[in-house]
Amino acid sequence: MTGNEKKYETGAVPALVNELSQNFGPALEDIKAEDVRIGLAYTGVMLSDGYGGVACTPIFDFSGCPALGFAGRLKGSSADTLLELALSKNHLEAAVGIAAANALSHMLLDRKPENFPASGPDTELDVLDLINPGDRVAMVGYFAPMVPSISKKARSLTVLEKREIESPKVKTLPSEKADEVLPASDVIILSASTLANGTLDELLKFATSGEAREVILLGPSAPLYPKPFFERGVTAVMGTKITDSKNMLTVLSEAGGTKKLHRCCGEKVAFRKKQ
Repeated sequence: MTGNEKKYETGAVPALVNELSQNFGPALEDIKAEDVRIGLAYTGVMLSDGYGGVACTPIFDFSGCPALGFAGRLKGSSADTLLELALSKNHLEAAVGIAAANALSHMLLDRKPENFPASGPDTELDVLDLINPGDRVAMVGYFAPMVPSISKKARSLTVLEKREIESPKVKTLPSEKADEVLPASDVIILSASTLANGTLDELLKFATSGEAREVILLGPSAPLYPKPFFERGVTAVMGTKITDSKNMLTVLSEAGGTKKLHRCCGEKVAFRKKQ
């Protein structure tokens, strides 16, 4: 069994790795990492032909210096090597793998658009478009800029966050309450940072156990290949397509965040599951 024929467990990230490996086949070994940056806010990968992708850097998961032994060896490595890192139990390594998956997803979108749902990519669809008045909304991860508008439109908004948020503008509970909050919600917004920290599958289990109408995977970390997530109960994937990879690397190296990414080198892209 070759590397491009590996079968992994049924989790969302292993399924993503397997799907991308199968779609690219042996060509995956010929795609190289032209550069890799691990910034304070985001980790970025630039592949052959300038395709780039990012993932949230999980710096809050470490209590000490998270220096990695692979430093100096990532640049020039093959895309299949980087993609495998998405399966790592080390969250920083996983972030590199998710960023590589995002870059490969963009490449695949250009090369094989027929492999993507007709409902995307959509640069206009917004989270607010999927929320109705009277909805009970749960947000896993504190998306501060979105809180006022969601609170104004929805019946209620509850944020689940493992970090302590200073002066939160909405009801905030510890992430351990996910098993209580998510099944009772109409719309669930999941931070795509959960891909790298290994919590997505458990959250999806809670999210799909109730009556949620929408389960949204949101953030620049969200890979632009939605199929594995749609198959596990996600109804919309809202990520970021990097449009200028070299500028992206500079932004990440200078600790730039989401607003800077969208302003300088990326655009929001959404995929909606057919109802």
